[in-house]
Amino acid sequence: MIRKLFLGGLLLAAASTSWGAINLTATAGGGQVSLSWSYSGSTPTVQEIYRDLDSNPNGRVRIASVSTSTRSYVDTGVSGGTTYYYWIKNTVSGVAENSNVASATPSGSGGGTISGSSCGTSGAQTTVNATIRVTSGTYDGGCQRFNAGSALGDGSQSEGQLPVFRVENGATLRNIVIGTNGADGIHTYNGAVLDNIYWMNVGEDAMTIKSSGTTTVRNIEGYDADDKFFQINAASTLNVSNCIIHRAGKVLRQNGGTTFQINVSVDRCDINDMGEGVFRTDSSSSTARLTNSRLHDAGTVCIGPWSSCTQSGNTNY
Repeated sequence: MIRKLFLGGLLLAAASTSWGAINLTATAGGGQVSLSWSYSGSTPTVQEIYRDLDSNPNGRVRIASVSTSTRSYVDTGVSGGTTYYYWIKNTVSGVAENSNVASATPSGSGGGTISGSSCGTSGAQTTVNATIRVTSGTYDGGCQRFNAGSALGDGSQSEGQLPVFRVENGATLRNIVIGTNGADGIHTYNGAVLDNIYWMNVGEDAMTIKSSGTTTVRNIEGYDADDKFFQINAASTLNVSNCIIHRAGKVLRQNGGTTFQINVSVDRCDINDMGEGVFRTDSSSSTARLTNSRLHDAGTVCIGPWSSCTQSGNTNY
């Protein structure tokens, strides 16, 4: 029998192997999608879960890698009313196979368990001595760890350090781990999408918006930002969802003394141990919103003369 396989984004035809088909089902719930699957043959050596907003596997995002014995998964990084499409991809003896595509439309407004990044810190490592520039399309790091070399900085609070990645013009950076020398993290220009990013030890900042545009950040996790996690240096919109930020001075800071307008939305995040608070600005035209999040020792949520700074659906633990 001939079976179609997706390898590296290419549709190939290959002979069926003895480990058989993957049968995937997706069931919608309130703010979550439950996946279950089975095999008609032997157990794979690698299992990965992918998600997209359409049924075309090109451009899909890996949201988890699970043990070979796992046969179910609950995706909580979703929004109510949106249809999501899923695949299970496994590998046996170096050969990859995809499941059928399964879709579901969760109800409600999203929420549930906050999971942060699925990457972890045990992947392959590389040292970055010159900023990696992503000018278009998608850069997928495969959950590899990128450690800043000394040419970028030392990961302290010293001003003028260089970023590990520069993402421009609405391009996407996904599945990245920034190592223990974070230098100046990630810079965005003219908008960007950051998906499934893990900062092991934030350097000067985790991410800086350097020029105007809309930056979307989702499924992230970061630790030990001595000052601020997000730095905003230009009139822009920042939408953050499904994040874990622990041990920082504050979650976000608009560049001190500036009066341009920023609009910030943070949803479904776990914010723990802030030295000062969550949002800080000196601009009376800027807005911020914190929703459906968990807070612990988070300090003052709204610092400065925000035009609007609101909260809803948050809990303290």
